[in-house]
Amino acid sequence: MKKFDVVINSKLDVKWGSEIYKSIVQDSNNKNLLISIPVVGGVYLTLKIGEEIDLIYYDNRINIFNFKCRVINRIIENNIPYYSMTLPYDVIKIQRRNYVRVDTVQVIKHIKKYDEEMNGQGNNKIYNALLLDLSGGGMRIKLREKLTKSDIIIAKICSENEEIPIKGEIVRVDITDDKRYIYGITFCELDNMTREKIIGIVFKIMRKQRELQ
Repeated sequence: MKKFDVVINSKLDVKWGSEIYKSIVQDSNNKNLLISIPVVGGVYLTLKIGEEIDLIYYDNRINIFNFKCRVINRIIENNIPYYSMTLPYDVIKIQRRNYVRVDTVQVIKHIKKYDEEMNGQGNNKIYNALLLDLSGGGMRIKLREKLTKSDIIIAKICSENEEIPIKGEIVRVDITDDKRYIYGITFCELDNMTREKIIGIVFKIMRKQRELQ
């Protein structure tokens, strides 16, 4: 199998549970990969020797790859800790367009918490949220009401005369100075047609923003 080359100083996303931790490639050779300790929101990821992790790798061009590694050891160089990893395996190239994210501000109507045990009918309270950014894989919204990480929500994203229904899981919760909640949401159970419609919305917003510049 052809060796997959990883470039030093490239960015890595480490998928762990419902969180995405950030890391950087510190060194790469024919035997192992050295990465900085993954971190998100000031919290560092603690890994055990032999654990397998799932990573998203951004090369220095325009490509994104998903691959796996196992932890060989935790080492310290110049008082800085790193993880020594196996070389990447199960490498898959990702469609970059699914990860293009655009900042926007628009109202999302008809958003509510999804109760799986009641087949979505357990909570009929409808909220209005503010959409802050959007991609083919998820979105970030601002909401007055308090929800919990791992809650499932359903909503409708407007595109001209069409309302696109989506379902997503809350993977991140932040509180603003004005006591509102910002939720990072990953879409789930999204079919290809719906994803393509959302990606279409993303690029349409980007075109409009470029026209205003």
